[in-house]
Amino acid sequence: MSERYSKNGVHTFENVVGHLAQGGVQMHRLGLIGFHEWFLGLGVDDKSYFRLFLTRNNENSIVEIGIRYYLEIKNSNEILQEKYKTEGFVFLKHREVANNKYIPLLEVLNLNNGWLIDEKCTVEYGIQVESILETDGIWKFNFCEELFDCKQKQDMIRFCQKNTDRYLHSHKQILIHNCPHYSGSTTESHDKLIPDDVELSDLEQCFQIANGVRIDLSTYRLLGLPEVAQSLLLTNASHFIEEQLIWKQYKNEKFILHAIEHDLSRFLAVLLKSATPEYVLEIIRGHIDILSMEIKKMIVAKVLYGRY
Repeated sequence: MSERYSKNGVHTFENVVGHLAQGGVQMHRLGLIGFHEWFLGLGVDDKSYFRLFLTRNNENSIVEIGIRYYLEIKNSNEILQEKYKTEGFVFLKHREVANNKYIPLLEVLNLNNGWLIDEKCTVEYGIQVESILETDGIWKFNFCEELFDCKQKQDMIRFCQKNTDRYLHSHKQILIHNCPHYSGSTTESHDKLIPDDVELSDLEQCFQIANGVRIDLSTYRLLGLPEVAQSLLLTNASHFIEEQLIWKQYKNEKFILHAIEHDLSRFLAVLLKSATPEYVLEIIRGHIDILSMEIKKMIVAKVLYGRY
């Protein structure tokens, strides 16, 4: 079951009885998952219960994280193993942990119950970081790991950066819904190469927007992201970025060329209101060949008829 999770595996804790007798906790490092360092822990709670848990290294009290998780302590008695198996979804705040169903400690120490073999305890785990509440107060999706159960459902598109081992992962149906270009994709998960001039961090921002996250972007980001979104045909991300450019009410006429170059017709319509026909003509000289048909119509309307 744990294979459905992006990070999963089996681990055996040794000398468990000795650690329990001392009231200690055993920790196994899982590595970096969703930008945090994660650990698998085994120990006693309230001196009466045996517990398996997942925890992360996080000293920021603001950051919260949403995870799917799977925890199972192996037992030759399948009925007992199934009884205490835990699978769920939780939002973890500062220093909170995801636990399995607590097992009475005396039941574990009774070797006839099958929880410990030669003082060893074998566990199976799975973890899927779905979302993160960052310091800016905005919940964001985790695109760095493969999607939950993607191998079975075949519902993921993975974007890879050339000559690196860095990837972003997106749900295929989200892309198809917002970006008709992807409707021709096969039903199998597959890779798409990111253009050489696109930074992975910029594409991640576009994915957040395409999935409905409303990010307040800086001017620098707003001016750079349209090209990224358009290069991968993320149409709804392009529209949101253009809306933010309009909401910020930029009046500088220098933005006119930027709007023309990136085919931002709605943003251009706002900018043309404060520009003279003569200034618009001066800007477009030498750029006629890059104008889309819609932009050409808008320029003609402004220059010849004074519209906008």
